[in-house]
Amino acid sequence: VDVKLHRASRIYRPSEVVDGVVTITSLSGLSHQGIRLTALGSVIIQATVGVIESLYSSVKPMVILKKAMDLSGAGKLGIGKSELAFDFPLESQSSQGDGVLGVLYETYHGAYINIQYQVIVEVVRGYLQKPYTANFEFFVEGHRARLLSRPEFVSFYITHDTQNHFLLPAIRSGGFKVTGKVATQCLVSEPLTGELTVEYSKTPLLSIDVLLFRVESILVSDRSSIERTEIQTTQIADGDVYRGVAIPIYVILPRLLTCPTL
Repeated sequence: VDVKLHRASRIYRPSEVVDGVVTITSLSGLSHQGIRLTALGSVIIQATVGVIESLYSSVKPMVILKKAMDLSGAGKLGIGKSELAFDFPLESQSSQGDGVLGVLYETYHGAYINIQYQVIVEVVRGYLQKPYTANFEFFVEGHRARLLSRPEFVSFYITHDTQNHFLLPAIRSGGFKVTGKVATQCLVSEPLTGELTVEYSKTPLLSIDVLLFRVESILVSDRSSIERTEIQTTQIADGDVYRGVAIPIYVILPRLLTCPTL
């Protein structure tokens, strides 16, 4: 059993139609009691060591999309490939019933939280026979937000006095100062931009990296947990750069590992 979507990117936005085809290959024909397709979207908290692990049993998976349809009634498929087309609207309904939340959050694969959308096909077989199933993930992105025509930037500076971790005596005695600015907002599908300038540093530099962290928080009753994880390192300079020269910051966000601020 194989599922394919007509859109190669597998990226859809609310109100668009998700369409594709289910292909079932049989070498000797296949009798079945029906073929059913379910589109399922859910928010899942993964059990991990720490505070979030203690909250895991308190939070059940939240269903945010659930659509089911019959592709075929009971019958028999012939030898070879059989194709069944399907389509359904990707809608955010205020009340879909069955405990469905009705808010289509963007796809997100986090360390502790997952927002995932799947097409699940089930070929129901006879009594005491396991059904044939196939899962296929598709991705949901929100409508493009309107950003400021001229993005706002926040300035920053880094010196030996602002560091909380241990510095070698040679670095601390020589001192350094780095200034720069970074955009305060951007689309997850576009790069994070800014610039950085090494004003002075008596110690030669080996490289300059930008580390991207994500913050996941869970609130259950009176208990909460906030976890920060590093997901990407982007090198923006190699070697001992010139002093006083602005270095552009251009960071591509890993789409599946990041999501808009909620």
